[in-house]
Amino acid sequence: MRVIHLKLAARNVRRQPHRTLALGGAVAFSALIMTLISGFVNGMDLAVQDNVTLYSGGHVLISGSTASWSGKPQNRFTDDKVAQIAKSVGAGVLTVSPLAQSRATVVFGTREIQLVIRGVEWGKDKLYHDSLILSKGDWKGLEPSRTMLMSAQTANRFGLAAGDQVTVRLTTASGQENVTNYTVGAIYDDSAAGGMNTAFVSFGDLVADLNMKSNEQQEIAVFLKNSTGAEAVATKISSLMSFQGYTVSRGVASAPSASNQAQSASFMSSDALTAPMGGATQSQAGGARLAEGTVRYRVSTIQDLAGEIGSALGSIRWIGYAVFALMLIVSATGISNSYRMVLLERTKEIGMLRCIGYKKRDVFSSFIAEGIILAGGSALLGAIVALPVGLCVGLIPFNPHGDFGSALVKGHLLFAPTIGQLALIFVFVTIVAIAAVYFPARRAAEVVPVEALRKIA
Repeated sequence: MRVIHLKLAARNVRRQPHRTLALGGAVAFSALIMTLISGFVNGMDLAVQDNVTLYSGGHVLISGSTASWSGKPQNRFTDDKVAQIAKSVGAGVLTVSPLAQSRATVVFGTREIQLVIRGVEWGKDKLYHDSLILSKGDWKGLEPSRTMLMSAQTANRFGLAAGDQVTVRLTTASGQENVTNYTVGAIYDDSAAGGMNTAFVSFGDLVADLNMKSNEQQEIAVFLKNSTGAEAVATKISSLMSFQGYTVSRGVASAPSASNQAQSASFMSSDALTAPMGGATQSQAGGARLAEGTVRYRVSTIQDLAGEIGSALGSIRWIGYAVFALMLIVSATGISNSYRMVLLERTKEIGMLRCIGYKKRDVFSSFIAEGIILAGGSALLGAIVALPVGLCVGLIPFNPHGDFGSALVKGHLLFAPTIGQLALIFVFVTIVAIAAVYFPARRAAEVVPVEALRKIA
């Protein structure tokens, strides 16, 4: 009998092609919009995690602040055991390398610009070699001392080419001004890096420029096989450090200290987001003067650093849910009203079916099956149509240096819907369709055969 119900439902769906197209089109459009929103927001989430990994230097960052003679924390520390603790986590950790960075003024001729200069140990680096695309020069050009990897946006603004020399002015760890020269060894495509506008130099060179000791570092970058394991690794590192007596906290500092403002910041995009990397503030010390040499550590992940962008993406996602819910309500209202009309049109037919042996539950099941076929088929069609539409939208170039540059991949939106998202859309649409057809189906099942035939006759 169930096969008969499905056949009858399928025939009824085809009986009124104009009505079916109107209702199915509304449902399909709802599914299409939600598939596009889900796919693009998911793609933006993935892009943010990849790009924030580039901005910050790793999936997990361990920052250290050492109290100076005045009690103020400086973003520097010397303990090599911290790196050993990070390496001991084991599974999932690819590389553990030191980082240093500074907000600096880069001068070329009569023009200047403020950039984040990041010091990287190229020999240990895994992240940048695999992620950055060089548009001019090559990696060998960065092997000599005092060479810089410049972003394409900065190079174009200055008219720089590989081999040109620039002057860098920065503030040392102790608060003094320092001026040094670098040669542009290569230029990377910053549009392929989510609009990142950071210059890279050798870790040893930048440490010297910051007037730090050769064994000092500002951060330790932990690069993982999979970004999804960042939170677990960070938690384990924090636990191990605390167990060994280190003072350690989690997450990103709410505000940079005075010394950090002068010398260190990590930019989530060239024009928009700024996230301080570690360092203890006076408020964190409870307002008390720290003893000289006191070290405080902070462990953060890319999820922590992507918080502001993630909040914006979360807002977009909830707006998408609201639009989808509104469209489902409109579609459900249309389906319910339409099937009330169907009930009036098919009263005689229902009476005849009851007379030849159809039971109440058979009539009810037939209506429900009709709603499922209509809504489920339309939702599937909408999701299928959304795939090429999303891929085409992904071909449109966007400004990677805008507010959402961090959510782009090579200057384009990434459309990455998941099977789970598509399945949820299908299930929600089907459930709403069943709810919309439920009451007309109940009324159809309650039709008295004799009364139905008498009224129509």
